[in-house]
Amino acid sequence: MVDNVGEVQISDEVQQVSSEEEVSGSKKRKIELRSFVWKHFSKLPGGLRAKCHYYRKSYAAHSNSGTSGLSTHLDRCKVRKKMKAENDAKQQTLVCKKGKGPKGKDDGTAKVIHIGFNREACRMALVKMIIKDELPFRFVEAEGILEFMETCCPKFEVPSRRIITRDILKLYQNEKGLLKSILSANKQRVCITTDTWTSIQMSNFMVVTAHFIDEEWVLHKRILTFTPISNHKGDGIGKLIENCLIDWGIEKLFTITVDNASANTLAIAYVKKKLANWSGNSMVLNGLYMHVRCSAHIINLIVQDGEKLSRGGLMVLDVPTWWNSTYLMLEKAVAFEKAFERLKEDDGHYTNWFDEDESEKRRVGPLIDKDWENAKRLVKCLSIFYHVTLKFSSSLTVTSNNFLNEMWKVYIHLKSLVDSNDFLLNQMGYKMEEKFVKYWGHFFEKVNMLLIVANVLDPRCKLDFVIWCFSSLYDIRKVDELRANIKELLLKLLESYGGESNPNRGERCRAVHDGASSSIESFDPFTQFKKMKESSNDDISGKNDVEKYLSETCESASNPQFDILIWWKLNGSRYPILSQIAKDVLAIPVSTVASESAFSTGGRILDPFRSSLTHKTVESLICTQNWLRSTLLGERTIQPSEEEAEFYELVETEFLRPMQSQEQQQVAEE
Repeated sequence: MVDNVGEVQISDEVQQVSSEEEVSGSKKRKIELRSFVWKHFSKLPGGLRAKCHYYRKSYAAHSNSGTSGLSTHLDRCKVRKKMKAENDAKQQTLVCKKGKGPKGKDDGTAKVIHIGFNREACRMALVKMIIKDELPFRFVEAEGILEFMETCCPKFEVPSRRIITRDILKLYQNEKGLLKSILSANKQRVCITTDTWTSIQMSNFMVVTAHFIDEEWVLHKRILTFTPISNHKGDGIGKLIENCLIDWGIEKLFTITVDNASANTLAIAYVKKKLANWSGNSMVLNGLYMHVRCSAHIINLIVQDGEKLSRGGLMVLDVPTWWNSTYLMLEKAVAFEKAFERLKEDDGHYTNWFDEDESEKRRVGPLIDKDWENAKRLVKCLSIFYHVTLKFSSSLTVTSNNFLNEMWKVYIHLKSLVDSNDFLLNQMGYKMEEKFVKYWGHFFEKVNMLLIVANVLDPRCKLDFVIWCFSSLYDIRKVDELRANIKELLLKLLESYGGESNPNRGERCRAVHDGASSSIESFDPFTQFKKMKESSNDDISGKNDVEKYLSETCESASNPQFDILIWWKLNGSRYPILSQIAKDVLAIPVSTVASESAFSTGGRILDPFRSSLTHKTVESLICTQNWLRSTLLGERTIQPSEEEAEFYELVETEFLRPMQSQEQQQVAEE
């Protein structure tokens, strides 16, 4: 047992004796010492005091006083706790630990390791569990967890919620210091996004998130701050962003992705004005391309405009701020059209239910052919927007290189709706196209050019895909102008990042080499051949990174496993300056929110527990949760997913199957 750990031998002058009680005469009777404390204390002669085996001090131990004082000291004895911890660490247990893949999931491997009990490690694991799983601090005082720990690990004393709160704040400071040192050491240029949250008390918060690609070409997303904001004016938002950059020591900013609000435009103008007074390379190209509009938000606005027309003709959205819920519901329902028809034919109760009055009104239904046709039309209409939004709002994969491709899908889809013979779809198409043009332009002239450059920096596309797309919109002259503009922007970026175009460098090298050659060598055929090869190589090396990259063949577009970050990691050394540009451009997020929130036209809301905490504690929880989860490289969905529903349905079916079989057997026997 743990309580026997670390017992020490007592010197000869201290005799361990039993409590003795005086009786009439000189006769004494021994009474057995039953309290557990006597495993850790020894009575001194006289029986009035007892000496601690660990701390080597004596304490009152008269039989009339009980052992509560000794027990209190035992709980507080630092020497005993240290000895127990050392002994627990020595007593190790063999366990089978499952291996984890790159996304924190079981990879099917396992290894046997030996571990010892560590109270501090257990306490820290408890703190991380509370943060990751969004548990209330009272969780540590709940009956269930206390009973579980007594059974599972009686050595571990579950700390109070006060201690847990302090540990969370301490962990936040430690993790923040670690991340801050990494950003500072690497002089990391970052892209940031902003988003707003609301508590149930209607307090407003703004979250600022940094996105960057590290030296190993791994994409990172880290929440930097979760701060109360008093108003949504441009200067207020801009000041908060400025304070965040100063607090984190971030000196280089690339882009800011924001929702489509006029206040955000003013906020970015404020930030650009402040950064202009910082170091010369705090912005790229004077912040000309710093403002990136949230593409997921634009898609939501497009769908909203189409939905306004569909209310009377197709179907009302069942959750107005989550239009994807209607899409997913209808997509599943359409697959069961035949089942509903069979139900209407065979089950009279089903059709009779719709004939009953509800608040003096006949219930709507059952579904008729026109209803099913409308559902199919709406599913077809929303499908593109749903899947494009998922692509735009992926938080742990590169999205900027896919922007042009996904936006092109939306553009073609809207054109098909406008050309549709279906009057309602035709009107929806016109309405949604107006919103598309408002934010992205008739010919994408309002799109941030860095998002086009991101597609060019995809080695599967380069300039070929961009030219192919725009050839259907522009005439040849306009396409050539676009090609020239893209190259010009790439060269400006190259110059800004320290590269320079010097096509004469190869000629100067050859001149020096030729001057050093002897007249005899000039008549040697092999020497002439070698000069020709060197001249050919110099022509290539004389090109800058942009020319070299664009002149090479595109990678195959048919490989579904292609990873653009791995490609640049392996080939970046061939384009030393362009690879630095790619590292920043590919880190640009085209959406301000993750996929679980991308379909909502409303803001994010803090749960009641977090709303009851102080602002600093809320920030500590949200930031630390993001930092801890980021190491898992996995996305978490807050809304119940289709896969989760299927999983629970399968488990329930497996659980009920034996019971149903037993009931059927009993019926057969009867």
